[in-house]
Amino acid sequence: MNLDAKAHHPPDSFFRTLDSSVKKNSVFVKKLSSLTEQNRTKLVADLNSLNLTKYIEEVVNAICSAKLKMQDMNCAIHLCSLLHRRYSDFSQLLLKTLQSALSNLNKEDKVTRVRIELRLLGQMLVLGIITDQKEGFTLLHTTLCKIVESDKDRLEFLPAMVSFVKHCGEDILGVQSTKNRQLIEQHNITVPAMKILAKDKQQIFAGLLKEYSSAVILTLVKLHNKLMKCLKHNKKTLLVKGEVSAEKIELSEKLSAQHSKLLMNATTLAELLDITIPDLPSLQQLEDEEMDCNSPTNANADMSEVSLWEDEDQKTFYRDILDLTGRVPQILYKKEKSTDCDSALIPLLFL
Repeated sequence: MNLDAKAHHPPDSFFRTLDSSVKKNSVFVKKLSSLTEQNRTKLVADLNSLNLTKYIEEVVNAICSAKLKMQDMNCAIHLCSLLHRRYSDFSQLLLKTLQSALSNLNKEDKVTRVRIELRLLGQMLVLGIITDQKEGFTLLHTTLCKIVESDKDRLEFLPAMVSFVKHCGEDILGVQSTKNRQLIEQHNITVPAMKILAKDKQQIFAGLLKEYSSAVILTLVKLHNKLMKCLKHNKKTLLVKGEVSAEKIELSEKLSAQHSKLLMNATTLAELLDITIPDLPSLQQLEDEEMDCNSPTNANADMSEVSLWEDEDQKTFYRDILDLTGRVPQILYKKEKSTDCDSALIPLLFL
């Protein structure tokens, strides 16, 4: 219905039968700014009863700027579909608004906003609500390129990319998730795909997301190694000294929280793109491997990595014994013979 909406837009006479009240239309636009899934039924009823011809631009701005949660997206998409079928200028105004919104990735609350806008753009293209497909997919490609190039190190937009692939991956990227691919292979069936883009165009979009996922996996491996090194050091310090400093504990907890969050998103993205994450051995596995490979001598040498001393001054105080014979007058010493060892200088002070 969205694809042929242009041919079925109602005539002007239809809109004259609807409520054109300024007050009611203004209230409806205000409601759109805080739309939720819970009030979908009421919003749809209001939309169907109002003549929004003079308010379409305000309607589009309200939807695109609404502080939507992921569970509210289906409501927003449903309303966009209804508006597209009724108002001929809705599609173009929606694309224009999204172009303006996605032109700046450094805006306030950027992570949440880009997550909503990117998914909205993708699903509007898939559902045919944005009719200027060339302009729409150009905007999508430009936005993804910006994110891939600027976000490989910080991964701020990783949740946005995961959400986009989850809802638009099969149609725009042409990729099956690992789970779906396995089910298709298991049951030997063919799943019909929507012909949104040509195969070569899908590969371009898929290449961008796979490039981004490679950066995500690389960051995950580095963070995992850093966390394992920190945990290993803390464990050895506990064995040698009996306690671990508060700073080291805080560092390990911070790394662990970052690791858990990144691992969750990276695993989801990899599953959606049907790619593999390398094994990430646990601390116990690393220790078991060391026990199998290292000799006792090497194990003892490894333990020496944890210093007994708090600093170099303390180490020097206990290990570098001063030669008192060169610093104390000879009169304070006397020589004694010993049958068991060579003669020794014994300070009279300690006799």
